[in-house]
Amino acid sequence: MRHLLLSALAALTLTLGSCEKEPLCGCMPPPRPAITAAALTQASTWYLSEYTAAGQITRDYSIKDRFALRFAPDGSYRRILLSDDSETAGTWKLNNPDNRMLILTDHKGDPQEFVVQDATNETLFLYRPAKTGSPDAYLFKTVR
Repeated sequence: MRHLLLSALAALTLTLGSCEKEPLCGCMPPPRPAITAAALTQASTWYLSEYTAAGQITRDYSIKDRFALRFAPDGSYRRILLSDDSETAGTWKLNNPDNRMLILTDHKGDPQEFVVQDATNETLFLYRPAKTGSPDAYLFKTVR
């Protein structure tokens, strides 16, 4: 009986842990839902709450040149520098099959590409590859 219980436990462990080794079993994680324009425009303002660069995390008011973003349904956006409330305008669009590539084009016509990792009612998480190797990450929230 004990041997049967151990065999059953070992088989259960192998079965439950098999999807962790995706290439070996062919398991596929569920697809991530596409990002919609409404996910970006649902908040009137997204405030930068956390910034990560080269593995260093900076939060809230410790962020130099902290800013906020306002996305409009017409494809325009505003970047507000919180230290003096100065604004710059630009355009935005979502690309790729799942709309996870966010392209912000500033008032000078310079595009910046970000990956939308997540967008909820309260948070917007963006990242982009950095020249130093580790990605820059931006966590925005709807509260200042």
